Amino acid sequence: MKKVWTIAVKDTLRSLRSPFSLVMMFVAPLLIAGLLYLAFGSLAGGSHATLSQVRVHVANLDQPQAMGASGFAAGEQLVEFLQEEDLNLLSTTEVADEATARAAVDGQRADVAVIIPADFSTAVFSANQETFVTLYQDPTLTIGPSILEDVLRQLLDGFSGAKIAADVASRQFQRRNAEIGPSFAQGVAQAYAAWMETSGHHEESGSPSLHTRSPSEETRERAQGAAMIGPIMASMMIFFVFFIGANAAESIVREDEQGTLARLFTIPTSQTSILGGKFAAVLGTLLIQIVVLLLASSLLFDISWGRPVPVVLLTAGLITSAAGLGVLLMSFVNTTRQAGPVMGGVLTITGMLGGLFTSGIPNVPATFERITLVTPHGWALRGWKAAMAGGGISDVLVPAVITLGTGVLFFAVGAVLFRRRFN
Repeated sequence: MKKVWTIAVKDTLRSLRSPFSLVMMFVAPLLIAGLLYLAFGSLAGGSHATLSQVRVHVANLDQPQAMGASGFAAGEQLVEFLQEEDLNLLSTTEVADEATARAAVDGQRADVAVIIPADFSTAVFSANQETFVTLYQDPTLTIGPSILEDVLRQLLDGFSGAKIAADVASRQFQRRNAEIGPSFAQGVAQAYAAWMETSGHHEESGSPSLHTRSPSEETRERAQGAAMIGPIMASMMIFFVFFIGANAAESIVREDEQGTLARLFTIPTSQTSILGGKFAAVLGTLLIQIVVLLLASSLLFDISWGRPVPVVLLTAGLITSAAGLGVLLMSFVNTTRQAGPVMGGVLTITGMLGGLFTSGIPNVPATFERITLVTPHGWALRGWKAAMAGGGISDVLVPAVITLGTGVLFFAVGAVLFRRRFN
């Protein structure tokens, strides 16, 4: 075991002293990820879509006194609701009549006109009466009017709840033969509406409130940048880890070609120990590469790779899979001249199939997402994406197990082929 460790340390240090290996291990993945982000970042998140205030003109035609709904003005409550400071996405102006509101929209001085009917308050308390609040909008707008419609629906649903509450309470009292006055239903509806107003739209009540808040520009850019560069960096890390796995395994072929491996076999050390030390050097080199890339990308790009345990599981799977595939590929190669095309061709094709060159592209077809899983690269990328999204052990367990299992299989087959070659 001591000799295995000695050979592993020697080969690992030799890899770390090679300028080519250092560039491919650390500089290339970080540089390419940064350049891709700078090149395509503006397409995915560099330009921010902003929502301007929705200009609303309200014509409150509600006549609660004339319609017999004394003591409660639902129309006024609706106007006050739209003018609340929490609804900072709406700029609400009250106008005198319907014609003025519609003319403001036609003249593009308003985006939406809200017309509150004269019988609005009465309809809130009458079980069999219906009425309609009219929205008159600029036909060229879609998002703003939709937001206003959802906001109004929230309040109108509350009024509907008040009517239902009044009806249910009246029926319950009637079943018990209790005498109720003509204003009983209206009182229940008013109590329900008052509760809805205080608990539905004010933070101090402890109930859910509607607030529109915009993050600061710095926070938004930082979040969007990390969301995009994270998958790109993960892809580059996976690609170059597989490349270094094959490159480290190529040292066995190089030493065999130069004759140093044959001389090494003459020392009083078993062939298994010598090959084991060289295989261990591949694992050690990849471990150093991944740790450095994780730390460097976290500092340079502010990437959060996820929780510790999932990261450890994915790192183990990626190291094993990359080392196993590298050993397997080099077991079929007889000379270093053959190693270059094999590494370049196979690793590029498997990287493309694994989705490593399209991870920064949004809305990738689901069919291609399934195709990526035919390679360990695709499983590794899925695992790292899940970890960066905050996933736990259960979310990364399948990718980690698959990459670990395929790595062990590749490693075992490659080791057997190497041993047969040198026996």
